[in-house]
Amino acid sequence: AYDDYALSLVAKALHKEQYYRQLAARARNYRHVFDTAVGFVNGRYSNGSWYAPFTPDKRMSYITEGTPRQHTFYVPQDVPGLVKLMGGKRKFEAALDSVFYKNEYWHGNEPDHQIPFMYNYTDAPWKTQLEVRKILAGEYTTGPGGLSGNDDAGQISAWYVMAAMGMYPLNPVSGEYLLCSPLFDEVTIQLEGNKTFRIVTHKETGDSKYISSLKLNNKPYSKKHLDYSSLAKGGTLEVYLTGKPVNAFTE
Repeated sequence: AYDDYALSLVAKALHKEQYYRQLAARARNYRHVFDTAVGFVNGRYSNGSWYAPFTPDKRMSYITEGTPRQHTFYVPQDVPGLVKLMGGKRKFEAALDSVFYKNEYWHGNEPDHQIPFMYNYTDAPWKTQLEVRKILAGEYTTGPGGLSGNDDAGQISAWYVMAAMGMYPLNPVSGEYLLCSPLFDEVTIQLEGNKTFRIVTHKETGDSKYISSLKLNNKPYSKKHLDYSSLAKGGTLEVYLTGKPVNAFTE
């Protein structure tokens, strides 16, 4: 479904409207394997019946690698649609919570990588900032075995680099980078045309990790994401961190 979404945008850019519509419709096919009776994706037979018995936290035969709970969240192309399927923001947030308190988050399996950033689609985006910091601290070391699982062409390492800078492309095709709290006091990204984009962090205390406010090019900024088009122009994103959870995003 995600591949169809990505191709639909290619078709749209090529003005192939028929293919765009067909592929965009197929990108929503994930809904056909969402079992509303259990609140997760589930195996489904050709006659429409669901696989039983359903076990959300067991590796099932109809998933190559991972569990239904983990794979339910792999809908980067339509997070609002997934939120609606799961019953709204509160239930979506509770479902995300369940991944972490059940220790079901599997950083060594790439389809899980967007899960902590999905709190940005709830009323508790500070949970993204909390969980990402835990993963940065707990899943990486400088010794043997310091990467969680096989790096798979650099994805585990790339996750660290992006998250440590304070942003992550949950849906890379969209050009949106979801925000979290940076690890560094300052990061400079070198861009084409001798331009730079700086990310500057201001902390209330040394262990502050929750975003209290942001400024983009010295103007207040309240979106949960940064657009590629804004980043590519160059400029400065200032991130103000505090010690207590707060929702700094209004858009």
